Amino acid sequence: MRLNYETCISGSKCALVPYRPEHVPTYHTWMKDSFLLEMTGSEPLSYEEEVAMQKSWMEDEEKCTFIVLSKDEVDFNDEDVEESGTLPSISDERCVPPEFIRKHLNAMIGDVNLFLSDEEEDSEDGEATDESVAQVQKQAELDIMIASRDHRRKGMGKEAVIIMMIYGAEKLGIRRFFVKIKDENTASRRMFEETLGFIECNYAACFKEVELEYRFDTSEEMAKKLRERLGGSMVSWKCSISPFSSVEHSSEEQ
Repeated sequence: MRLNYETCISGSKCALVPYRPEHVPTYHTWMKDSFLLEMTGSEPLSYEEEVAMQKSWMEDEEKCTFIVLSKDEVDFNDEDVEESGTLPSISDERCVPPEFIRKHLNAMIGDVNLFLSDEEEDSEDGEATDESVAQVQKQAELDIMIASRDHRRKGMGKEAVIIMMIYGAEKLGIRRFFVKIKDENTASRRMFEETLGFIECNYAACFKEVELEYRFDTSEEMAKKLRERLGGSMVSWKCSISPFSSVEHSSEEQ
């Protein structure tokens, strides 16, 4: 998604930065892990396919992706960030240089994604009305992966999810988020149900996968509740990077 390609957001435990070509080597290494592939429902890709995927996701307005960084490993200074009262309130006058992304590649711990689709309102008899079709709003499937074992069960996944949901509600107008979780991924289900307040709305026995949702009547209500749940403050800033700039990778081993 182009909209978030220059947006960086920080919470108290983690920071979210746009998925860039520089991130691909580490991301590709993560996705060789059979457990991560199974839990995320992903297929293994070649390095070249991973590079192409990053480019296509940047162009796809139905996909919003951030790389999650461990905040303890990120070097902030007053010139890098701007306090914002509402997310995202980005000043064009204070930006971080492209080097900010490159110098924090070792801080990568995972990623968080939104996959947007249309949410249709049905009438009481189950049929979509002309009025409801005209008022279709976006919903988003949420996907979180903390690939680094050392950073799991430390609250970073929870914070990354809430920040992403606030971004989705305030910037994209999302009022319904849902997740699909494998039966064996009990830790993820516990986080979404017990910690974040998602509720079960569907179960696919053939995939052994539960669907949980979190929804409000309006995206404004959604954002307000999520900010209360986050508790801490957020900082957002603009990363001054052209969407078309890239780095050269001659091989998978770089």
